[in-house]
Amino acid sequence: MDNFPKRQTAYKFWIKDLYSGIPKVDETTQLKAFEVRGKSVVRVNVLGNIIDTSVQDNYGSMTIDDGSAQIRLKVWNDDVELMKEKQVGDFVMIIGRLSDFNNERYVRPEIIRNMSFDWALLRNLELNHEYGAPSREEKIILKKEESVPDEVEPTLRAREIILNTIEKNEEASEDDLVSACGIAKDKVMFALYELLKEGEVFSPKKGYYSLV
Repeated sequence: MDNFPKRQTAYKFWIKDLYSGIPKVDETTQLKAFEVRGKSVVRVNVLGNIIDTSVQDNYGSMTIDDGSAQIRLKVWNDDVELMKEKQVGDFVMIIGRLSDFNNERYVRPEIIRNMSFDWALLRNLELNHEYGAPSREEKIILKKEESVPDEVEPTLRAREIILNTIEKNEEASEDDLVSACGIAKDKVMFALYELLKEGEVFSPKKGYYSLV
């Protein structure tokens, strides 16, 4: 197992920290990453209140605020399901990829989960202990999007289905994963390739996959 790369950690930060991240390429995985507080970051774990949401057939956006700053979440195609039934005022935990495009920093969520406000207190204590309180100067406030942006990354929903299917069964075949995802095989295989490259899964034998 030591021969396989470790899974990408979803680091916890204040939202404001995400804007200070410097784009780079992770030397181990060759994935786009951001240098945030001395860490090479691909995935993040942040909490916040939903202050704006817009869900259409093939695109959804949501803005969350944790008191330090606001950041937009973006999903396309199958990933739109993640935002359905979420409402302004919900307090949520977001796990996803930190991204930027056209000079905008945003998150591609893999998980959007409603949480109690007790979690906000615990997270604030945790972040205050590790990083200190966020600066209140020049809080980043986002404007509403005026148009639907083109998709710039492959679907993340397929990634979550793949991971959940493998976790449930300990091992899964390509056919099992294609069936579970319910989308074109080439899209499933692309998502699977990304997971292999990132060290989320490995292949113990041809055509079968397990979690690292």
